[in-house]
Amino acid sequence: MSNSIHCPTCGQSSIKHGRTKTGVQRYFCTSCKKTFIADQTPIKNFKQSETLIKRFIGYMIDDVTLDVAARNLSIDHKTALYYRYVIFHALSDYQDEVILDGSIMIDETFLSIREKKHKIQRPDGQDIRGLSFNQLCVITVINLRGLCIAKVSSRGMAQPEDFIRLFNENLGTIKRFLHDGNPKQIQFMKQYDVERVNARKSEDAEISTLIVDSLHSNLKRFLFKHAGLRLKYLQHYLNFFVYRHNQLVLADTKNKREQLAAKNKMINDLYNRLRIKCKSISYQNYLKDEGITDILEKHR
Repeated sequence: MSNSIHCPTCGQSSIKHGRTKTGVQRYFCTSCKKTFIADQTPIKNFKQSETLIKRFIGYMIDDVTLDVAARNLSIDHKTALYYRYVIFHALSDYQDEVILDGSIMIDETFLSIREKKHKIQRPDGQDIRGLSFNQLCVITVINLRGLCIAKVSSRGMAQPEDFIRLFNENLGTIKRFLHDGNPKQIQFMKQYDVERVNARKSEDAEISTLIVDSLHSNLKRFLFKHAGLRLKYLQHYLNFFVYRHNQLVLADTKNKREQLAAKNKMINDLYNRLRIKCKSISYQNYLKDEGITDILEKHR
């Protein structure tokens, strides 16, 4: 009888019950009568080798399309899709780890909602012009070093409570806020007793919105390469984009060789995240994942 091993289904203690075909210790739960192994990480049932999984992660980092990655690795397209989701799952809490200090710039970018079941139609069938509930708001926060956060907030313009809900936990020692004059941002900033600077009106050459404009450009270029993504999974893609962006910023590469070394380090780090991430998903969970459906179905 093992006191340290408990059934992942019912939580009861279990007894040893032989081994799997590959020689891994297997357990049998005396309560729910199910067998299991101690390894509950997402990669425990992967048939492919560690090398293949790392190659797949490398393709993701380089923005290789899913079809090309599946063909080069000789795996099924559905398998590649599931692997990508498992990697997204390993990064689901990554942005909670990011703490931004110093001068902080806040801005929003908007993505069109094209999916018919979530799109609001005018009576004449024409698109609604300008900023509307058919635009999905993504708030980005970045410091002058280049470290960033990007989270989906709402349909249409974000409200002060959205900024508070999403970003209070990510802000450390703040020197000043840089903004573009949005009153909703200013209401959020008032809870911090720091300087507030409108970057679009400032004459200081060191204060500019170029860094956040560049971030938005790179983000939309990244999403364009994944044209056809289901909008409910958008936050998963943002988590991966932010992880890759921040890792390259922290690496502070000076040339192509250093950039390649940084990407190899990123591959190993992502694989280790897969190994330690507790398995709470299966292929069926992946198919049923609601993502940001609650935001898409909410109209203020």
